[in-house]
Amino acid sequence: MTHFIDIADNPAPEGASVEEITASDGAKLRAAFFPAKTPRGTVVLVTGWSEFIEKYFETVRDLNARGLNVAMMDWRGQGLSDRDSARAAKWNGYFQTLKNDLRDFTDRHVKPRFGGPYILMTHSMGGLPGLMLLADGYEGFSRAILCAPMTRLFPDAQNKVMSFAAATACTLGFACTETARSKDHSEIFEDNIFTSDKTRHARFRDLKLAAPEAASTTPTYGWVNAAMKESAALHAPGGLAGIKTPVLIISAGAEQQIDGADHKIIADASDMISLEIIPGALHEIMMERDSIRALYFKAFDDFTAPVFSS
Repeated sequence: MTHFIDIADNPAPEGASVEEITASDGAKLRAAFFPAKTPRGTVVLVTGWSEFIEKYFETVRDLNARGLNVAMMDWRGQGLSDRDSARAAKWNGYFQTLKNDLRDFTDRHVKPRFGGPYILMTHSMGGLPGLMLLADGYEGFSRAILCAPMTRLFPDAQNKVMSFAAATACTLGFACTETARSKDHSEIFEDNIFTSDKTRHARFRDLKLAAPEAASTTPTYGWVNAAMKESAALHAPGGLAGIKTPVLIISAGAEQQIDGADHKIIADASDMISLEIIPGALHEIMMERDSIRALYFKAFDDFTAPVFSS
């Protein structure tokens, strides 16, 4: 668990370290820490579904170059973190567990090591437990940037059908059964819905080939059911009322993986949430071509500037 996955064109950032940490319930998680040479703050960067730390080495370098330390972990249930605890729970309360892991990681492992101010940065699935934590009133971050967050999996009508189907499957004892397998857009570049950058697409494919044990395949009905329940809770009246931290959602203009239209609904529901849409971007904005990544980091810089100018 305590090693980096190594491929030729993806070296670890200078000064990086990887270690095993223990979650509050005893689960073993893999974490990595990336110190900036002259730090002025720290980013807690969490990944999306089926991803793991090494996919974000380039993004870590971009943040380190801004004088920002970076701390990451593999979510339990994926990457090289513990998977047994997720299976044992049959995904019951899975996203609540991820929310607790994020809080515990930040408070017990990041803050004793790196100084603030602290910025939360999430991608896709990671945005759901991140937003849940903020909605609980957690004030451990000065700002939060949610990249293409998974606030809702499907458009409204389809979401209701899939929610019923997932809940029914779980009731019948199929929580740990995989849903119907669809195309893995991380394997083949042509017509993928993740990124228009061929080199960055190939990098993640090669990482998964180098460490297939870190890859995830198809979500279970329990995972889908848990995600939909927590998404519904955030959409309920008052679901976002507890947010005290300014949040920026950066949405992909050409989104096809999750319900990107829901980002405006979420932003309109809270005065603490703002929205920026990057035209032409596919789902993995941080893995997109240079011109799109430049727009992402401009939005990041503009949004976080007040934190570092005070």
